[in-house]
Amino acid sequence: MSKPMNRHPIYLTTAVVIIALAALLAGCSRRASGNAQRYELKGTVVSVDRRGATVTIAHQAIPGYMEAMTMPFKPKDGWVLDQAQPGNRIQATLVVDGLRSWLEEVVITQEATADAPAAGGSAEPQPGDPVPDFTLTNQDGKRITLADYRGRALVLTFIYTRCPLPDYCPLMTSHFAEIDQALKGDAALYEKTHLLSVSVDPEYDSPAVLRGYGAKYTGGAAFNHWEFATGKPEEVKKAAAWFGLQYWAEGGQIVHSLRTAVIAPDGRLVKLYHGNEWQPAEIVADLRGIQAGPAAQTYLGVGVVESVGEQRTTVQINHEDIKGLMPAMSMPFEVRSPALLEQIAPGDRVSFTLEALPHGLVIVELRKQ
Repeated sequence: MSKPMNRHPIYLTTAVVIIALAALLAGCSRRASGNAQRYELKGTVVSVDRRGATVTIAHQAIPGYMEAMTMPFKPKDGWVLDQAQPGNRIQATLVVDGLRSWLEEVVITQEATADAPAAGGSAEPQPGDPVPDFTLTNQDGKRITLADYRGRALVLTFIYTRCPLPDYCPLMTSHFAEIDQALKGDAALYEKTHLLSVSVDPEYDSPAVLRGYGAKYTGGAAFNHWEFATGKPEEVKKAAAWFGLQYWAEGGQIVHSLRTAVIAPDGRLVKLYHGNEWQPAEIVADLRGIQAGPAAQTYLGVGVVESVGEQRTTVQINHEDIKGLMPAMSMPFEVRSPALLEQIAPGDRVSFTLEALPHGLVIVELRKQ
């Protein structure tokens, strides 16, 4: 097979500068099936999200597919993200293949026109950050807060029911349906997890609309494990902004990025997924990891009991150096069970095993020497 030719942008010294780069067919990561549909797309670049690998385009009506509106699209080839700038004219072939869509055969026209909306990004939370206690309204019209899910790992994503792009909201919801089914196969994990899809279109996506939409994916079952929610516009905007999600109304639709968050039972962010390249199995693995928790670190110590707490839940030990933990000192320790102290009295020399748990050091074994 011959090597594909290198392609470079061609700049013309006229009022309009043309970049016409043909798609590279060899090695393409997206290959259309025999059922793929193709549509001609023309419009203007509004913004470029290089991290999310999308270009938001204010496009003309696409005959046979959608009306004129502003939507984010994923180009097949990475050069588009490097070359496209807000205000560029763009034409391409939109390929829709099941739950995937992308742009190929892209031609960008650089024009010296008026200012266009610039690509922007809001500050995003980091793993370990506590997630604010947002208030929303679920599919039953019940007010909910994220604190309601404390004690369970929560997976949250943003959608809206009228989203026309198959690899945006429909894909996110299909992924959640797959996650929900996978969790049902592990009763213990199912009990300790919850799914929440939040609509960014509160004006249309009422609780009743969300309930009907959700029932198609949950099989009409109760929403006790997977809920759909919205809220007052300012409530939804506040939640979306915290996760770094951008959205706005345009031509009867919602232009939006994608964010999916995994939140620990204590309300802290575990992981934030961008875009739609993640797979359901990744999040199921995240949830299993949360349930398993990190292995507790253990330490061995030797010392002399100085006193025992009145409630027999602590013991004061004047101990020697504890390797890898602390130097010799007198310190009170919590004990896992009062039974550990039954044969111990002040003045006894003891050996003990400590576990480093999230809330502190706990003696799990205690032996009189």
